[in-house]
Amino acid sequence: MRALAVAIVASALLVAPASAAKGPSFAFGREGGNIVPTKVRIAASGRVTVDGRYLRTLSHAKLEALLAVALRQRFFVLPKTIVCPGQLPDFATLYVTVRSGARARTVSQRGNCNKRFIRVYVALQSAVGSTL
Repeated sequence: MRALAVAIVASALLVAPASAAKGPSFAFGREGGNIVPTKVRIAASGRVTVDGRYLRTLSHAKLEALLAVALRQRFFVLPKTIVCPGQLPDFATLYVTVRSGARARTVSQRGNCNKRFIRVYVALQSAVGSTL
């Protein structure tokens, strides 16, 4: 019985570091249209990749600041698809995914009409030093 208790405690200690790495994560980029698609990923560890290539690592404080921007802009209640007036189907679409805890949402926008979406997108661009 004691050996079982020790095994349970040991397995809990091994799992603890993995759960400590959990935090907000993000993805953004563009797809479709007549332009080369680009994917930027910001892992919960802060690791930033652009099209699969490592770029840099963001601090936990920066990840939390990005999540705060998304929450202020009420990102989790934005429509999943935003098509701005006058946009042609061959225009590229921007997208943002935010994951935090049990919540995850991807929003895509063709055009530049939703200020809340754009504020989140620009904050992510700024954080990673991207101009896409």
